Amino acid sequence: MDERKENKNGEQLHNSQKETDNEDYSFLRETIKGKPMDKRKICFKVLGLIGGAILFGIVAAVVFVRVVPMVENYSKKPEQVDIPTDDPEETVTPTPEPTVTEVTPTPEEEPADTLEAYRDVYIAMQDIAEEPSHAMTTVTGVASDEDWFNEVNESKSQAAGVIVANNGQDLLILTQYEAIQEVDRILVAFWDGTEVDAQYQKYDPNTGLAIVRVPIGSLPAETMDEVVVAELGNSYGVTQGEPVIAIGSPMGYSKSIVYGQITSIDNKISTIDTEYNLITTNVMGSADGSGVLIDLDGKIVGIIAQKYASENNKNIIMGLSISQLKNLIETLSNNGELVYMGIQGQDVTETISSQSGMPKGVYVNVAQPDSPALQAGIQNADIITKINGEDVETLRSLHDKLCKCAAGTVLKVTVMRKGAEGYVEFEFQVTLQALS
Repeated sequence: MDERKENKNGEQLHNSQKETDNEDYSFLRETIKGKPMDKRKICFKVLGLIGGAILFGIVAAVVFVRVVPMVENYSKKPEQVDIPTDDPEETVTPTPEPTVTEVTPTPEEEPADTLEAYRDVYIAMQDIAEEPSHAMTTVTGVASDEDWFNEVNESKSQAAGVIVANNGQDLLILTQYEAIQEVDRILVAFWDGTEVDAQYQKYDPNTGLAIVRVPIGSLPAETMDEVVVAELGNSYGVTQGEPVIAIGSPMGYSKSIVYGQITSIDNKISTIDTEYNLITTNVMGSADGSGVLIDLDGKIVGIIAQKYASENNKNIIMGLSISQLKNLIETLSNNGELVYMGIQGQDVTETISSQSGMPKGVYVNVAQPDSPALQAGIQNADIITKINGEDVETLRSLHDKLCKCAAGTVLKVTVMRKGAEGYVEFEFQVTLQALS
């Protein structure tokens, strides 16, 4: 009996221990489940990828639209600038004077009518200047320098510029070299206020005129829509007393306009190998003024050149004849070569020849030091009569012949030199050099 009880108790104890063992290791039968899928996060990731792809596409499209035209613009060859010249012998038919019917105003109407007419004249002049003004720019030369304290100081110089050509790649702007000489940066501000960097191209030491270029691709489309290329007129046709408008910076600051009349067209400025007619006006401006003179058709007839004004007339606006500058502007615009012989002179006209006994031709006032002319043997007071056997009677005709030559060209120059028994003919071989 006791023995059965012990067996029964032992069996119960064994079963109880077994159950306890099963409870202790029951975790081994549990299944580890993965984290439930978050559909919201997956949607956000998908949308993020789609948005990134769209943004990338937009950026790529913008870059393509902006960069491809610029690459194409720089890869194509610029067109040659061709500026037609004017014939100095061409006669200009004067505009017939309108018939005016005299009307005697009543005393009450006279002052009002006079002021109204006066105002209308200036409104009309302003309208004429509107389109040419869109060809004007402000060219700024910026030079940087460091002081003793390593602080950078900037100095700026400005001059008006005029857009003379568009070669399909750049806008070519004629300006004063003095404003961009020895600078670190050149800026050009257009009519609408847009300002961009420009590159120096070439300048003429004789006139002090220079060409800078602005890549078309650097300008916004809306600026290009406003830009116009200036129309160069025929200054051989201007006469004394004609109305004239000075635009650009005639007063020494940008976008200024002044009105007046031409007072003289006969004064001449002698430079190396040529001369220019000065168009003087009664327009009061600045000694530092720059810009252009336009006629009542809105065409440029002169480039303002205050450097040639006398000490007593520094504030009177004057300009170089545009017709005599056209060859120069074309050469500078095409980055062509400027050549020189190296003389300053004046014309020996028929009248001077008959009165003085000098041969007709170009009187040499100065043979420049180290010039091709001086090296060849040409002296002061010689009179140049022929080049390569063709007659030369004026400085302008001499200059026109030189414009057709390249540096290194050898010219046979015939001169008349005065001796003890009168004028004697000499011939010299002059090798032209590049003007720099």
